[in-house]
Amino acid sequence: MQPSTFRLHFTRDDQQRDPYPLLPFDVPEGITRINIRYAFDRGGQSDPQDKNEIDLGLFDPRGHEFLNAPGFRGWSGGARSEVFVATDEATPGYLPGPMMAGRWHVLLGLYKIAPAGCTVEVTITLEAGERVNYAGSFTWPATVRDQPGWYCGDLHCHTHHSDATGSVDDLIAAAQAQGLDFLAVTDHNTLSNLPELARRSGPALLLIPGIEITTYRGHANVWGLRAWIDFRATDETAMRRIRERVHALGLLFSINHPKYNGPEWQFDDILEADAVEAWQAPWWFSNFESLAFWDRLLRQGKQVVLVGGSDKHQKPFTGEQTPYEVGSPATWVYATSLSEQAVLAGLRAGHAFVAQSPRGPRLELTASAGGRSAMMGDELCVSPGEKVVFTCRVWGGTSCGERGSMVRIVNRAGEWAQIRVDADEWCHTWTVVATEADFWRVEVIEPTRVRLDQDPSAMWAYALSNPIYVRTRAEG
Repeated sequence: MQPSTFRLHFTRDDQQRDPYPLLPFDVPEGITRINIRYAFDRGGQSDPQDKNEIDLGLFDPRGHEFLNAPGFRGWSGGARSEVFVATDEATPGYLPGPMMAGRWHVLLGLYKIAPAGCTVEVTITLEAGERVNYAGSFTWPATVRDQPGWYCGDLHCHTHHSDATGSVDDLIAAAQAQGLDFLAVTDHNTLSNLPELARRSGPALLLIPGIEITTYRGHANVWGLRAWIDFRATDETAMRRIRERVHALGLLFSINHPKYNGPEWQFDDILEADAVEAWQAPWWFSNFESLAFWDRLLRQGKQVVLVGGSDKHQKPFTGEQTPYEVGSPATWVYATSLSEQAVLAGLRAGHAFVAQSPRGPRLELTASAGGRSAMMGDELCVSPGEKVVFTCRVWGGTSCGERGSMVRIVNRAGEWAQIRVDADEWCHTWTVVATEADFWRVEVIEPTRVRLDQDPSAMWAYALSNPIYVRTRAEG
């Protein structure tokens, strides 16, 4: 059939009115494949302010309304200039399946528009012909390892189903080379990877499906999804509705990399986030900013779980290891078993710490008072004036770097102490008298003579704990 072409010019005013315009086109009976190609002047060669970035997605006739879009058929962002969907296959990021007749919509994302505007040309070609129907059903494996313990994984990574070049198999090979127990795959705004993840999850590596809700004002991860969730939030109200949908599904909403060039989180409200990715990629990627973001929430009295994720955009795996691989950093979770349900329950409880790699250092923080005990993420309820005994253990802290490491103890007031780690299996205990609500957390860091609450950029982290929250009974 003859191609049909849209040629449209978008300005910054258009972007402000609607950053997600829809281009309708009709599909007759008998079509088995749709091809979409688009092009625009990217600009920015002499001035970054003149740069255009336009994203691409697709809806079928079943619906495209915000948070009510059963017709979602895919999203590639700005990663591809040509995509297709067919009854039997589709470009990664898109969903194969029935090619129903009716009105379809190309979705554009006006991410960046130059002052002069941007002209976009979209060409759609329809094909008819014999094709098999895609068998899209799949079952997810149950518990991978039925025993409690600390399990190591990565909560943020990408494949060619979004903007990486490596396949799911490449990512799995890289994760196994790193010795990970679990891996949450969080491609941007799509779940087209689900069938592959279901087929490949097993005893060697638990795969947890996820999605990175990628907006033009910030990103958030959701883990455990089986159905697509919308990302087209332009303001706090829309993002709050997305978060409410996530919570209605019983899942966790985690703010990603809230730091300059993260990109940062630009929604005014944290929207009752369950977690914050306070460590994304190797530490030198300005993670002190994300840590400060999370720490501010703790000081405001919020109990928000600290997590880490490599945000690795996997390339074809060759076996060569670099300082920045999937698992850099690694999130360790105490779970009742190596299963999706148990790992996510451990995360929800804050029973987790983040280390620079799967090789450590390992970290443990516990507390006890009057015969009661707590681990990272727990609340410990005590009487005013009651003594609380904290114990921190570190394994592998002396081999972190040329200068070894130290433990920094932090509470609501700020830095409480710095103690040198002088043994490969190290333990330190301290006692405080509880007078009011507080939190206590620890960091394994490179030794420094600087007070890091005065110069946080001087910090180099090897491991970060979640807090133990001390609550006094007088608070009710």
